This record gives sequence, structure tokens and C-alpha cells, in this order.
Amino acid sequence: MEINYIIIQAGGKGSRMESLTRNKPKALVPIEGLPMIFHLFRKYPDKRYIIIGDYKYDVLERYLKEFADVDYKMVRGTGHRGTCAGMADALEKIPEGERFLLIWCDLVLPKDYNFPESDKNIIGISKDFSCRWSYKNGKFMEERSSEYGVAGYFIFNEKSYISDVPTDGEFVRWLQSKEMTFEEEALRKTHEYGLYSVWDELPKLKTRPFNRIEKNGGKLYKMPVDKQGEDLAIREQAWYKMLRGECFDNLPEIYDYNPLCMEDINGKNIYEYNNIPIDKKKRILYQIVDCLESVHRLGSVPSDEDSYKAAYLNKTYDRLKKVRFLVPFANDEYVTVNGRRCRNIFYHTDEVNELVMRYFPSEFKLIHGDCTFSNMMLKNDEVPVLIDPRGYFGNTELYGDEAYDWVKLYYSVISNYDQFNLKRFNLYINEREDYVVYDDRGNEVSVEPKSVKLEIASNGWEDLEDYFFELLGDKVTRRQMRVFLAITWLSLTTYAWDDYDSICGAFYNGLMYLEDALLMKEENERQEPYRPFESAYKKYFADNTKILKDALKSIRMEQMESLINDCEETLKAGHKIITSGLGKNVPICDKFTGTMLSLGFEAAFMHTNTAVHGDMGMVHSGDLVIILTKSGSTAESVYLEKLLEKREGVKLWLLSFKEHSDLSDSMENKLIINMEHEGDLWNIVPNNSTTLNLIVLQEVAIELSRRFGLDLIKDFKPNHPGGAIGTLLR
Repeated sequence: MEINYIIIQAGGKGSRMESLTRNKPKALVPIEGLPMIFHLFRKYPDKRYIIIGDYKYDVLERYLKEFADVDYKMVRGTGHRGTCAGMADALEKIPEGERFLLIWCDLVLPKDYNFPESDKNIIGISKDFSCRWSYKNGKFMEERSSEYGVAGYFIFNEKSYISDVPTDGEFVRWLQSKEMTFEEEALRKTHEYGLYSVWDELPKLKTRPFNRIEKNGGKLYKMPVDKQGEDLAIREQAWYKMLRGECFDNLPEIYDYNPLCMEDINGKNIYEYNNIPIDKKKRILYQIVDCLESVHRLGSVPSDEDSYKAAYLNKTYDRLKKVRFLVPFANDEYVTVNGRRCRNIFYHTDEVNELVMRYFPSEFKLIHGDCTFSNMMLKNDEVPVLIDPRGYFGNTELYGDEAYDWVKLYYSVISNYDQFNLKRFNLYINEREDYVVYDDRGNEVSVEPKSVKLEIASNGWEDLEDYFFELLGDKVTRRQMRVFLAITWLSLTTYAWDDYDSICGAFYNGLMYLEDALLMKEENERQEPYRPFESAYKKYFADNTKILKDALKSIRMEQMESLINDCEETLKAGHKIITSGLGKNVPICDKFTGTMLSLGFEAAFMHTNTAVHGDMGMVHSGDLVIILTKSGSTAESVYLEKLLEKREGVKLWLLSFKEHSDLSDSMENKLIINMEHEGDLWNIVPNNSTTLNLIVLQEVAIELSRRFGLDLIKDFKPNHPGGAIGTLLR
């Protein structure tokens, strides 16, 4: 039987993972470039997942919403104990008769693993790591073993086998009490990551997950493993080819391009030289700056504003979209980081845009594009060598803003990016007023309520900041580097998507440097800020415009035609059109009434509340009443409709957003709009719905003016003697 469903028990606190689970559940701890749980997602992308969460459930929920690309549902184990927690609720999501896998989230299967073809219930037995429970001779024993260990891997033919699972307790102990037997499946080359020590033994990746590095015979081979890696490889190869003919001591020797084969440099990354004397650091930094200046002198092209914005602004904002509801406090106007009250970029985009655009260059230079200490090596401990070039800037290949190179170097010299990239940082988040934060040794950490504390290990080069600016002279300003540094950190947020702590830490660090930039003043700042025209449409209006357009497309032609026809007949018979609404629909009704009256049509507005206090006196036989209600079930609107339907000769219409409601199910005449979202933060503020009501009613008015053949001078002008329109028509 095929396995279509996978239940993942991801509710445990993971206390043995120490700092790795301080802010996130164990399921999100990164393993070889992917969150633990994502190894299953990548291995079985077509399966349906039921994920049991408990500890840091909200973090897991928000993270999966942004990054999981599989079919999944979540259930809570909150309030229950042990590995049985949430199991019963998860089983309810499995259809009857379906074979399924139940697996602990800290188990990572080998890439070449395939499900057994047996049709029996199966238990996974560890062969490479120790487990607290054993399964031997068809029996469970609470006895540690690395040969017969119960690995947290079970396949059941159908859910009836464990339908009576308790809500609390240890799942394996419960299986022992049931005396259930299994066919054994040896899990070789499988890893369990339940201990910090096991995680810490993993090799620290010096390459992104889209690349693979191999060394052989003094040569290094760099090979892409996915589409992203392939695209970047093409650009990297183009950069090396561009510099191939130059006499350049600061590049590795390139032997082949596809795949990229280069010299295996005898030396270490620059950030690993943290304890050398300050004079040697200065000499190395001088060489790096001189080397990059030589690259910049190799060519230039006219600058491109779109590429400049794409590299610094658009890319950053696109990445930040995912973190606004993922990172704690990211939706607050101010965020307190390391005791500093920092302005949030989401509330200061205009200032950031203006500040970044001040430094728009007149030309682009040939650039490296990613010259952090991680992308440089010190050959024979003496000569800096550039590796891993970016190869593009925004939409421009090879060339870009030379300040982009300087800020990437500044990124390592001042803000210790390389240590952060190696996960050598501590992040403490205090989201509550009455909460005490502790480190891994149980010591209290001073973190104010509703604030964060970020500690990044040092590269050991911060003391060279003044020397950095001395070397660059008037090429850049301190404020320019600070704002670009903020942008670089903020852009890292979802580029480092594999680790929740890195996402949060990059965001908070970016806000600190942004606060620096917003506070700084410099004598050599340009007097006149660069202010090119930039449409606000894409940022502020595009999403809601699409929602409005799709909603308008959902309106049935027969309903719209019928409403306009009824309004036309009503007016021709000498009667009036009345709109009635509550709350935010009141000004919409007022606007429609005003438009109708200005066109010379009989119209009125009747407030749904005051209607029952005498205003219904305006409704006469032959009139048409349009009731506006988003839900179609508002008590006042339902009551008004029942009263009006008793009035002889009154035609009633409903304008609503629900196919099925009290009024849409009972009223014959209705126009229903299917709207995806209100466009606010919570899909609750009357925003797009009121806009759509106005668009529909105004179109009714305009169409009526067409059908009645109204004349601008004869019919419209007499009603508008005043104001700008009156002046225009004189």
C-alpha cells in the first residue's frame, strides 16, 4: 500500500538542544542548510503532512506558513504531556483505510531511503545512534540500544491500530502495554538530532545549500545542486572570465569553468585571522582595498537607476515581506534591541528610500559584489584572494555601484557577519512583561520586557573602522555605509531562511544600524537629495487593486443588468431609489445619493438604525430600496428587510458579499460580490468591501445617466452652479 500521509510529532521542547531551541521548536533547528522538518518535506514533497506542535507552536505555525511548500495541517498538543500529546487529533486528519508514517521530527532519513514494500505495520530500528527504548524479539524494552533502538519511526496500515491512543504519556510505553508487534525496518545512515552535542559535531557549512564543494588533487570543484545554484554559477563563471586576461594576483587560478574548477587556496578565510597583530590586520585591509580598487578600475558603464533600486531597496523590501508577521515585534513601530529604541523600517520606508537614493552614482564599475571575509582567503597567510564573486548588481551583469563592494567589506570588518553566518551568536527575545530570560547555564540574562538582546561573536577587526574610512577617503561617507549596512542586514533576513534565529537576528541587527544612519549627520552629505519619480502603485496599491479587479469580475452579468433595469423602471415611473446601510457603508450610500441627485434623479439615504424610528416614512409604494450589508446577516438589516417586505409595491434589493446568509437566502433580488480579502492587516476592517460597494453603485448611476440620455448642459449644469464644477461649466 502506498503511503500518502505522514504525521510528524514536533511538539517536544527540545531542552537538550540548549540555545538552539531558546526561541524556536526543535523541528526548526537547521541541519545541513535546512530546518530539521524540511528534510522530510524535500524528500517527500507530494505527501500530506499532519504536524503536531506544542512548544513555540506560534513560531512553528508562522514559519511554516511562510516557507513550507507542501500540503500540511497542524494540530496542537498543548496542555498534554509526552509523545502521545496531539496524536488523537492528528489521527482524525487521516482518512479511514489509509496507510501512514508516524515519525519524530528530529529524525533525518538518508537521501537514498525508500519506504519498505511490506504491507505490515513497521517499526524503524536504529543502527547508527543510541535510543532509550529497544525492540527485540517482538517486544518493547526500556533499555538503551544503538542496534535495536526504537528510532521514532512507525508505519501503520490504518489508523484503527492506534485509534485508542491516550492524550498523555509516552507513545512507546503505550505500545508496550498493547503488546503490538511490528515488522522491523533497519534505519541505516539515519541521524537523530536530539542533542546539542550531536548538532555541534556537524560540519559548519561554508557554502550555501545550492552549491556543493569537492576537493581533489589540489583543485577545488564548485558545483550547483539546483536551479538557483546553476544561475549563480553562470554569473560567477562570467566574472572570472572577465578578469582572466588581467595581471591580477588576487584571484585563484581557474582550470575549468563547467563545472568551476579552481586552485585550492593554501590559507584560511580572512575572518579566521582574528588574533593576529593590529599592524598585520591593517596591512591585510590595505591589500583588500587596493585589490578591490583595481577591480573597479577595469571597466565602467552608465549607472542604471532600476538596478540600483533593485539591489538596495526592492530586493530588501521583497524579503522583508515574509518577516513582518514572523519575527517578534516586527510589526511594532519601535523595537528595543540591546537596550536601544530603534525605528522600524516598515514605518520609515520613505526616509530610507530618500537616504539611499542620495548616493546614486553617475556610473557603475566592475565589482565583486559579495566581498565579505567569508569570500576572501589569505593565500599563504599573506595575500588576499577574492573568491565567490556575485557577478551582478540588480538587473545589471558584472557592473554595479562600487559602494556595494565597500559595504560588503564593512559588513565583515564592523558588524561580524561571518560569525553570524556560522551561527556564532546568542539571541534572547523577551515578549512578556513578567518573563525572566535565562542562558543555557541557567543564569539570568538582563533583557527588558518587550525587547531583544543580540550578541554576535567578534571577527576581531572592529578597531579598524577608522582605518577603513581613512583608506577609502572621499569614496564613501560614514552615514552612507551605515544605511547600506542596515539594508544589507535587513536583506539577509529571508536569504538566511533556513534558521529562524538568523532571520530574527538579521532583522534586529539591521534595525540597530538603521537607527544609527537615521541619527547621523555629516558635513559631506549632498545638499540636494536625489528625488527621482517613483510610482507608489506597486508598493501600496497593486495588491488591493488586484483584489478589487477580481471581485468585480465575480459579479454576475444577470444580477447587474437586473439591478440597473429595476432602477430604470422605478425612476421612469416617478419613484425614487433609496439606499440603506450601517457603519462604514453610510458614507457610501451618501455618495451614491449625492451623485444621483446631481444627475437629477430621485434618490434618498435611509440609515438602517433610524429607519425604525420614523425614517421609513420616506419609503412609498413604487420605491426601490437597496440594502447594503457585507455579511447579509446583520440583525438590524435583517429586521429592516422584514418590515419593508410587508410594504406593498416596494421593491427590495440586497448588495452583499455572502452567497449564503440570512438575507441572501431569503431575498429574491440580490447582487453578490465574491471578495478575497479586505486588504487590511487582519481581513476585518471594512476597506475593499466599501470601495466595491461604491464602485457598483456609482456604475449604476452612470449607466442610468446613459439610458436616460442626460445632457451635460441641460440636465447636469443646472444642479451645479457652485464650486469648481460650476466655474468650469459657466
